[in-house]
Amino acid sequence: MQLGSRIRARRRQLGLTLKTVSETSGLSVPYLSQIERHQANPTVTSLASIARALGVNLTFFVPEEQHETVVTRHDAGTFLHLQELPYRVSSLAGRGTDLQLEPLLIHIQPHFESQPNSHLGEEFLHVLQGHLTLTVGSERFELGPGDSAHHPSTTPHAWANPGEIQTLLLWVGTPRLF
Repeated sequence: MQLGSRIRARRRQLGLTLKTVSETSGLSVPYLSQIERHQANPTVTSLASIARALGVNLTFFVPEEQHETVVTRHDAGTFLHLQELPYRVSSLAGRGTDLQLEPLLIHIQPHFESQPNSHLGEEFLHVLQGHLTLTVGSERFELGPGDSAHHPSTTPHAWANPGEIQTLLLWVGTPRLF
């Protein structure tokens, strides 16, 4: 797929208009349109601005021919724990340089409730243990072990663990967080 087509596909995947990407990237709507229609070639600086606006790395638009395989062992100890958040995050993917997905194992403490937030990308989550209340936009879903959800991250969303035990989630999203 050509560069302009990849940019258009990513923008549409996120549900963004050219105007929104223009405002975020600092590039004009006509210039972005020309790039998407293969009538202009962006400079590296312009492409970096577009990539930031679309929540991806430069390699998303110019993929390398070589793909690396990253194996993360269960005892790797790649945990992130922030004192202000009552959950623990384990990275499952390691530090691959050409990877777009971010798979995480998330441990959510009982009675935790997040504030709604939104960002570029998309999210998939699968409940392994416990229960999760997922709010996406105006919809509310009660999920238990074995249940999954997939949604665009651009829609405001929030999590809550209403139970008395820890909830364990497999979360996969874009763009990468770590």
